[in-house]
Amino acid sequence: MKYLKIPALMACLVFAACTTTAPPYSGRQMSTYDMATEYTVEYVPDGFTLTVNYRYQRFTMLPGTAAAECKTAAINVANSLADRRHRQIEPVDDQRFKLNTSRNWFGKVTDCSATAPIVWKR
Repeated sequence: MKYLKIPALMACLVFAACTTTAPPYSGRQMSTYDMATEYTVEYVPDGFTLTVNYRYQRFTMLPGTAAAECKTAAINVANSLADRRHRQIEPVDDQRFKLNTSRNWFGKVTDCSATAPIVWKR
């Protein structure tokens, strides 16, 4: 009986290491944009604040590529939201993005959360 605890503990550790971490909780319900993208929007008088959670389709990805794809997904969602309101948005400065990536057990980037303020074009 004593020797069964060690394999059970090892199995639990392996399964826990294979899971991905949850994206940061914003307290808002996420809307689905596509199979890999969810977002929340908080409207302000001059635009909106967009938070996007993006899960990568490929298992392995370099950090630079992951950041670029995450920003592209956020910009696509922002343009879609602007089109729904029949408005234009200002170009989003890369410095204003707040990115948070999480990695799987093997150290590869698996998902990303991006937050950016979006300003309406005047």
